[in-house]
Amino acid sequence: MVSKIINLTRAFVPKVTANSKANREAVMSMPEMVLGNMTRSGDKSIVHVDMNRCAAARISENGINTIYTDGLCGCNSVGIITKCIDGKPLAILSHYVPTNNAGQLKALETQLEKYDYYLDKSYKPKVLMNVGGYESSPGKLETCPNPLIEKVKSLVAKFFPKGAESNVTPYPTKNRGAFFSSANIYQFDPADVNKVKITNVGEKERFIDLNA
Repeated sequence: MVSKIINLTRAFVPKVTANSKANREAVMSMPEMVLGNMTRSGDKSIVHVDMNRCAAARISENGINTIYTDGLCGCNSVGIITKCIDGKPLAILSHYVPTNNAGQLKALETQLEKYDYYLDKSYKPKVLMNVGGYESSPGKLETCPNPLIEKVKSLVAKFFPKGAESNVTPYPTKNRGAFFSSANIYQFDPADVNKVKITNVGEKERFIDLNA
């Protein structure tokens, strides 16, 4: 089966030049800018999560297949991907400033409560956290101490007593180029919604099979 996921990942990140047209094209090539332009053009398959917001999306072959955040610059993005009793995925994605952990946790809890009746409790959800990091040595990025991480795990455990799979991906908060993509993007394959491409800050790709 051929994947129908749109490839947003660039082969390289452009650098600033004296050519204003080239600079504008570089900005518009950023994955979050491509998705923003698609939504403004009327694409209903995409959900945008701006700062200090949490959204949920029922994923389907002919409905929503993409959910993404605004650019992260010190903020915390927490996503939960799970399945509903009809077998279709549910994606919850949040983007909050680090001084509002309580608000982020409450927003995630509200969405989990809203869909609790539909959740497949036998499925172990994917809990994906994209948070600020620091370079402990050249080329090695570590997660900054972040109390939100354990609080998110405890929250998810309330709804999924059989456990969850958690992953924390740190991102650089300093020395980022002008056209550095800082969005967190979840793309589900319209041909098979159990196949997911995660694009974290810096266009780091990760592929997940929800049936694996």
